[in-house]
Amino acid sequence: MRVESYNICSHVATPSYILIKLKHLILSQLSTLNSQLSIRIPLCVLFVPLVLNAATYEIDVHYGLGISELSFNSVPGVALAIYPVKNFGFSAGLEYSWRQKTKTGAHSGENPIALDSEGDQFILRYSVDKYKEELRGQIMQVPLLLKYSNDLYYTAAGVKIGTIKKSEVNINYENLKTEGYYIDYNLPLTEPLFQGFGEYKEGTFKTKISSKTLIMLAFEGGVKHKLNDNFTLLTGAFADYSLNKGFDRTMPPLIERTENSSGANIIANDTWKSWHPWSVGAMVKLSWSISPHALSSLPKQDDYKPVAVDTVDHSIVVVADIPAPPVPVQPEPLPPAIAVEQGEFQIPPLPDFLLNRTPDFVFNYPETRTSPSDSLHIAMVRQIADTLRANNLQLHCVGYSEELLSQSLAYETALQRSIRIRYTLTRFYGIAENRIFVYSQGSKGGGYRRAECFCLTED
Repeated sequence: MRVESYNICSHVATPSYILIKLKHLILSQLSTLNSQLSIRIPLCVLFVPLVLNAATYEIDVHYGLGISELSFNSVPGVALAIYPVKNFGFSAGLEYSWRQKTKTGAHSGENPIALDSEGDQFILRYSVDKYKEELRGQIMQVPLLLKYSNDLYYTAAGVKIGTIKKSEVNINYENLKTEGYYIDYNLPLTEPLFQGFGEYKEGTFKTKISSKTLIMLAFEGGVKHKLNDNFTLLTGAFADYSLNKGFDRTMPPLIERTENSSGANIIANDTWKSWHPWSVGAMVKLSWSISPHALSSLPKQDDYKPVAVDTVDHSIVVVADIPAPPVPVQPEPLPPAIAVEQGEFQIPPLPDFLLNRTPDFVFNYPETRTSPSDSLHIAMVRQIADTLRANNLQLHCVGYSEELLSQSLAYETALQRSIRIRYTLTRFYGIAENRIFVYSQGSKGGGYRRAECFCLTED
């Protein structure tokens, strides 16, 4: 029988002694809190401008599945990412990790010498045919990551703080045999059963293990599949490695005998000595992103002041190094004035009042595109909108195209340049559509990428 002894020291505490200890405890806690606040509050103040002025916010739900120090790891979670500058940001979230492993086998052995209730020395010997352990670990994880993301892929690295919500072992055994070998008498006892010696058909036990908070290194990376302007599907891989162990125990014998007032009991213990979490696997994310500055950058009616029309030539030629994507506009059907005579495409002529007239505004396109709503022409579009607002004028837009495979294709390309100028002015600047007229001259004049705009009175 195993005997354990403890030394318990008791002190007689007077009321004055208790008050002094309580005073010191409160002062020490206030001092610690003050030092923590003095450090954290300035740090929080530094991060407030970054959060409020972030270029992009991103929320994602994700699920990861992989291998771990046990057998598998299942990790669902959510996260919020903030990008103060383009492509670079940081994220925080919440994840819940499930890990599980099953161990089976047959065991036999003997325990160290112990004393029974009568003071006799004996050795407990045992053998079990079927021994099964189910190791279960569950971790609540808070990832704090630095991120880099572009239109094609993303990477992230940082730490995860893990709080262990469950670490337990379920034990099942079948056909357990025990005997007590008494050294002084050279006698093995295989009975009685109430003394813990004999055969046990089956038994179950559960062990809960206390654990520490984990600090884990975390890495992520993958590719992005854009679904629309706001939603993106991300697929990639992740890896976690804990810098410390959840627990590290001194293990008792697999089978133990404990005595009580009515006899003795047999206890089965687990073999889970320590827990050092790590995991590697694949991850799928669905993210929703929003850029507040993109919404606030749309033109407002009150942002413009009237500009008087003068006789100065307003032609502007702008050359851009980097083209912007076109505004998505559904193409309009060709005007009925287009005719096909004897197999030859005919471009309708311009109205007489536009012939031999100098345009007020000229759009030059450095590449084969039709969009005016970008940084290349935004200043000119705003000037046209101001002019139309300040005066009772109509706008006539004539599009031209480079020489293409056919006259009909050149006509359509040139017409789209005029249509998109009208779309930009009506959609973003509030100009009535019935004040803007569009025309196309295809590749007339040798072919060039251009759109000319004329401001004329309604009469």
